[in-house]
Formats: sequence, C-alpha cells, structure tokens
Amino acid sequence: MSATLPPPAPTRGALVFVVDDNALLGEITRQLIASAGYETKLFHQGLPARDALLAAAAPPAVLVTDFDIGDINGLDLINQVRAKLPLLKTLLVSGTAKPEVLARHPVKPDQFLAKPFRADDLLGAVDRLAAQARAGAV
Repeated sequence: MSATLPPPAPTRGALVFVVDDNALLGEITRQLIASAGYETKLFHQGLPARDALLAAAAPPAVLVTDFDIGDINGLDLINQVRAKLPLLKTLLVSGTAKPEVLARHPVKPDQFLAKPFRADDLLGAVDRLAAQARAGAV
C-alpha cells in the first residue's frame, strides 16, 4: 500500500521575509520556510527589511522577525510597516525577549514563538499566517 502525499497548501509559494541578525539562524529559518514551498527573502538588519517592505510592489504575506535584529528591534519593525501594510502577517521569534517586555509593548505581533522552536511549530505558524493573509484577515 503506497502512501499518498497531501495536496500542497494553497498558501505555499507566498513570499515570506525573514529577519534575523544572526546569519546562521536566519539562514536556517529561511531554508526551513523555503523547504515548505515558500518564496523567501532574508535580511540581517531591521532597517533594510523595513525599506524593502515599504518599497515592495508586491509585499510578502508574512514577516518572520527576531526580536533582536541589530539596528531596531522586531516590534519596532512591525510597528513601522503596519500603517502601510495592514494585511501583513507577523511572526515574532525570540530567545531573549522576556514575556513581560512583550506584554508591555504597544505593538503586538500576530504570533510569537520562543526560541528554540521546533521546525514544525515554525512552519505551522507560517502556514496559518499565510492563510490569514490570503483570506485578507486583519
């Protein structure tokens, strides 16, 4: 008896921006997401990612950003792009941001994953957020 693969998710192929100031972790995260069928673009600093997001003719469906990204933090990045891109879905990942800091910050990501995370947790979060983006959910 042969196993059949499930059909590809309708959101696979969507563009996902990944921002992490750690080159190795950023590349691993990007590769995991790309291996699931998404188009990806990796940034190692927040300001170049912000500029690319704001200038994009076709913005990504999902932004996956670390909290500590060098020149700004991930929540500030989310805040700076939300006005122009209200449908952009955001996933904040961090191994350093304390829950009380995140709770006090006025900007909230659509989802949060604590590092270290499992690959299936990351991909599940990206899948859910990409589906919400495709449906136009704010």
